[in-house]
Amino acid sequence: MHKKLLDVSTSTRLLSTSVLALAVGAGCSGGNNDHSSTANISSATGNSSSLALSSASSEAESSANSISSASNISSANNSSAAASACIAEPLATGYCMVWNDEFSTNEVDLTKWSYEKNCYGGGNAEAQCYVEDPDNVWVDGDILHLKAIRENATGPATHDDADNYDPNDTSGSGTYTSGRLRSALKGDWKYGRFEVRAKLPYGQGTWPAIWMLPTDWVFGGWASSGEIDIMEAVNLKVGGENRIHGTLHFGDNWPNNTYSGTEYVLPGEGDPADDFHEYAVEWEEGEIRWYVDGDHFATQTSAGWYSAAALTEPDAPFNQRFHLLLNLAVGGNWAGQVNDTGIDESAFPQEMQIDYVRVYQCTKDIETGKGCASRDDDFDANPGVTPPQPIDTSGDNIALFNGATTPPYVWGVYSAEGNLGYSVVDAGGANGTVGEVTFNTDTGIGFYQSSATADLSGFNFVEFDLRITADPRAVKDNLIFRADCVWPCTSGDYDIGYPALNTWTHYKIALSELATAGLDVSKVNAPFVISPLSGNQAGVVLQVDNVTVTK
Repeated sequence: MHKKLLDVSTSTRLLSTSVLALAVGAGCSGGNNDHSSTANISSATGNSSSLALSSASSEAESSANSISSASNISSANNSSAAASACIAEPLATGYCMVWNDEFSTNEVDLTKWSYEKNCYGGGNAEAQCYVEDPDNVWVDGDILHLKAIRENATGPATHDDADNYDPNDTSGSGTYTSGRLRSALKGDWKYGRFEVRAKLPYGQGTWPAIWMLPTDWVFGGWASSGEIDIMEAVNLKVGGENRIHGTLHFGDNWPNNTYSGTEYVLPGEGDPADDFHEYAVEWEEGEIRWYVDGDHFATQTSAGWYSAAALTEPDAPFNQRFHLLLNLAVGGNWAGQVNDTGIDESAFPQEMQIDYVRVYQCTKDIETGKGCASRDDDFDANPGVTPPQPIDTSGDNIALFNGATTPPYVWGVYSAEGNLGYSVVDAGGANGTVGEVTFNTDTGIGFYQSSATADLSGFNFVEFDLRITADPRAVKDNLIFRADCVWPCTSGDYDIGYPALNTWTHYKIALSELATAGLDVSKVNAPFVISPLSGNQAGVVLQVDNVTVTK
């Protein structure tokens, strides 16, 4: 265990000299700290906002909201003081510490951390309630302890940032209690090196995480605004499990999100639950790197990430400020579904122990974070996920299908049971090649959809030609159209009646009517969804052509 010698006060007067002292005494280096002499840098200017450097919750927090802009501005104002102090005496690496917690006191420092308190399940069907209780979260011996205990509990059923969050709500429940801390509005940064030295829990159902979420959710909910997982592990020691994972989550809002990541095994097949190890990421404009004990094991670049809400911003969503989270989850859609599956109650209680949290920023280029990288040649260059092609909205129309599907749109289907057939066929006559859909189900839909969303606020109609070529149903219920703006955002069902059999019919549906029914026209990903009335579909064959969004 490293020895901690200094506690730096929160006064504005001491901020500059404290950080300058760190630049000399603690090495001001992200990768090669002298663990024997590290100060505890606290927030400046008399408030709890962070020494952030930006302008102005894995886990599927599918409706996360922005956090107070007033606090955001306060947090950003403190960054200039810290940055100036760091710039004054940088060493060769260029990294300088701007925020840290050495856990040298006997309680959680609430100027740096906030408790999350809910039985929301993390959006992953996890079994724990997160609580503020000294049995679950405490500081002792220069160590932060997060403990998961087998006990029934109740609490808020929504996550802490939900519009309807009520701290007094007891409608949520869990079969374990545990702890989750976050630095939001007390430590928020755009770019830097983030280090956490921790000893991990073990056993079936354990899911410790050191990670980051966006503070402002600029690009929408999870995961369109991104998530950086510095370290996650599940079920350590179960059947020899000894991997940790570094992951990015991005893309579109759930359930159209995506992710990419790399796993890591300690040298000699060591287990992260046996001892403390330092987990870190270095994040700069267009690149994120992962480290364990200084070993650079993975890199991802902006060529392999994207936000569907900002496809023209190549660095989005990882070009905004993020904050840190520390938590120990139990069970859920990852830990509970792999290794021996479920939760082994006999493995609990379990603890995640954190020795320190340190944040550095690169003084060689404050705006981009570039120039301070700790690299070696033995790492996984993860290609990530190729961003989808943006949708061109500059013309008078957007073609989805006109003799063939028009990229980036693709045909998709969904059915609760049975299936839908789809093929491109020659219909003859003026239409020529068309799309043909066969309903071998009573509960299906077919649609043209893109991974990217499009702002259709400058357009007026969805137009298409359609004919029914077969319909064996005794009761010929009407056809239903809708448009989606990343499900569950939708226009809802729009009845288009029942056209004459074997006759092409042209439809022109006003986007304004769909918007009135619930469609967000600023982010439409599926402008065309078609089906017979649900519950009575089997045997119907539809043909579609000239599917276009028009002005």
